[in-house]
Amino acid sequence: MSAWTLGRSWLVYGAAYGVAAAAAVAAAIFTGGDPFVQAVAGGIAATVVLYLSSIVFANSGFYDCYWSVVPVVYAPFWLHAYDAWSQPRALMAALVTAAWGIRLTTNWATHWEGLAHEDWRYVDLRAKTGSSYAVASFFALHLFPFALVTLGSWALHEAIATPGPIGPLDFVALAVGAVAVVLETVSDIQLHRFRRENTDRHAFLQSGLWAYSRHPNYCGEAMYWWSTALFALSVRLSPLMVLGALGVSSMILFASIPMAEKRALAKRPHFADYQRRVSRLIPWFPGRA
Repeated sequence: MSAWTLGRSWLVYGAAYGVAAAAAVAAAIFTGGDPFVQAVAGGIAATVVLYLSSIVFANSGFYDCYWSVVPVVYAPFWLHAYDAWSQPRALMAALVTAAWGIRLTTNWATHWEGLAHEDWRYVDLRAKTGSSYAVASFFALHLFPFALVTLGSWALHEAIATPGPIGPLDFVALAVGAVAVVLETVSDIQLHRFRRENTDRHAFLQSGLWAYSRHPNYCGEAMYWWSTALFALSVRLSPLMVLGALGVSSMILFASIPMAEKRALAKRPHFADYQRRVSRLIPWFPGRA
């Protein structure tokens, strides 16, 4: 039996994030000046702490929370830094971010198995890279996600930092963000219920939202970042504002989904038929069997 009970795992995980938060605050204060630069400096410091934690405890799952927690922290920091509490667009973007981040973090925390478990993708990467895993982990599992979150949060920063009247695009962004949160919530509930009740190791979820998309939760994730990009585009019509959303969408389409489906094809004989019938990402009516 592993020494890592769930309670002990939470203590270590909490301590790691406490140190990461302290390092982030210190880096932000030391940097001073521009609030976006402060946030990036804090993010770098937190990333380094969590990476070192993953090495010390031989589990790369330490960084899993960063993705959903940091934008939720950034939003009120920027609202305060720019005194944007009375700006409708800033509040709308922060509200969508809070709903997305709190929901995603709660979903992760509810189903986290502790440090006795490590995500299968990390296990595969460890097996493939061997003695070079520490380097691969830093670049692939820490630096790359940090870059994506930072790019995506840049759009959030612009939406909060730039005052001005709201327009039609802001309401589109709000609607996209609301749908994103609902889509992720419902698809995750359906997935966890299936995993809890299913007894056939060859079976996979094909009902509910999963009858219309092979990855509705990923679709919701991409939609949140596009919502943030739309808020930013409403104040700055620049292709730079969509870099984060494009990066996340590309990661989902060209890395996350192919990896998950390669594994599913190896374990579930009927998954290939499901691939032929059901949309990869965006929910759509299924084809014929």
